[in-house]
Amino acid sequence: MKYPIVLDVIGTVLKIMGLLLFVPGLVSAYYHETGGVVAFALTSLLSIGSGMIMSHWGKKGEVGNKEAFAAVSLGWLAATFFGSLPFTFMGLSLLDSLFESISGFSATGATILVESNSQGYYILNSTLVNGSICTALVNDLSLVLNAYGIAWKAAGVGTFYGLLFWRSFQQLIGGLGIILMVVAIFPQLRVAGRQLYRAETVGPSKDTITPRATATARILWKVYLLLNGLEIILLYASGMPFYDAVCTAFSTLATGGFSPQASSLVAYNSPLIEAIVAVFIILGMSSFTLHYRVLTSDRLAWLKDEEFRFMIAILATTTAVLIFFGGIDGGLLERFRFAAFQVISFMGTCGFVNSLDYDKWSTAAKLALIMVMLIGGCIGSTAGGIKVGRLLVDCKYAYYELFHMLHPHALMSVRLGETRVQEGVLRPMLFYSFFYLAVWLALSLGLAMVSSMDPRVDLQVVASAIASCMGGVGPGFGIIAFDWSQMGQAGKMIGFFAMYIGRLELLPIFLLFIPELWRK
Repeated sequence: MKYPIVLDVIGTVLKIMGLLLFVPGLVSAYYHETGGVVAFALTSLLSIGSGMIMSHWGKKGEVGNKEAFAAVSLGWLAATFFGSLPFTFMGLSLLDSLFESISGFSATGATILVESNSQGYYILNSTLVNGSICTALVNDLSLVLNAYGIAWKAAGVGTFYGLLFWRSFQQLIGGLGIILMVVAIFPQLRVAGRQLYRAETVGPSKDTITPRATATARILWKVYLLLNGLEIILLYASGMPFYDAVCTAFSTLATGGFSPQASSLVAYNSPLIEAIVAVFIILGMSSFTLHYRVLTSDRLAWLKDEEFRFMIAILATTTAVLIFFGGIDGGLLERFRFAAFQVISFMGTCGFVNSLDYDKWSTAAKLALIMVMLIGGCIGSTAGGIKVGRLLVDCKYAYYELFHMLHPHALMSVRLGETRVQEGVLRPMLFYSFFYLAVWLALSLGLAMVSSMDPRVDLQVVASAIASCMGGVGPGFGIIAFDWSQMGQAGKMIGFFAMYIGRLELLPIFLLFIPELWRK
């Protein structure tokens, strides 16, 4: 392990983070939120300063596998910590701030916020805000200015547009990947960029569109931002306020699910808005390399892709289960509206809801939703979960083994589309699917143990909570149906860890616990 190289990469991440923090600061300034301006300005300066110190201690050089995995894993933690500081400066506890921050960057959407104002927007507890660092600084500044005869007082008290924008902006950044953004911005990374790209996009598919990782990263970000811009226009045209449209779009393609409205999409009560969001969730849970092919060379690439077709089949089957066995009230069309959206949102690991009654649906509906949470979206998408491509290969391999029992001498191979899945790819895919389920069970047991004194935390709560956090979904069932505010501190820490490892597909994080990684 070459530690100076890891420090340099993390330092670069923090410097970029510091610059990005100016954006929500400007939003706070636009809405005259003095506390928000102070919170984001402080965080930005701390992030840039820390990044400069790390870059000074570090040095540039060739990034190997060890350095790439360490830089990605620790870089995400560093970004999460500094991303949490605006929440801390505004009065939230450090643990709650970290939970909210990792939920944003991992594009999960689980939240500890519960209060809302008359317009339905999330707000922070007034007692916490009044005793916060930002409020103290603003009040002290006001006293100093007044002493010099400058009449000035804090504005925007009780509004949090900047902070809510930051939550969604975190999902925009983290959806496609913080490190992938760094690779796109710095073409000089070259070989290092390829290693970092591979470390953050752990999985069976390493399609890079072009031979250079930096060029691939830029293309993916262009497609990503193009689709985000298109969704903003469509949502605004459909009647959603512009601020809400921006925040919602940022959380949709990233399959995050943060909404500025405490009641999510229920607040708009618009089938048109729900349909637009559902379409873009499907785009977010599909491969962005596939979108690039559709936009540039092959208009039928979606239909030709076996993984995409399998994903649509799972969505349709699960929707049918919810319509006929989900215990959803209303006529067929109304049941289809609620069932289809919720299946797309949960399998797309987005977490938006268009019904506040989904926690009251049948056991069959809840089990089906937990299953699609675990599956997640396609390989190369912003969605979490085991991934549809892995599940498809697992199913084909199971069929292969059953067929081979009947015909021991038959020569067969597992294929994905027209491509034969090589042994070197098949084995890691099977391992990952098993490992993902094993970790889900272990963390579910851990959550059950630390919450054993709380009778509200039952089997459906722990199973859905960990599936939701690992898959980057957000909502669950029971006391975490809409937020994590009622979960204990230990439970929140397990949720934090589940979101962290789930976003990076487990393996880079568990590599940190192998001594070989740290040896020089």
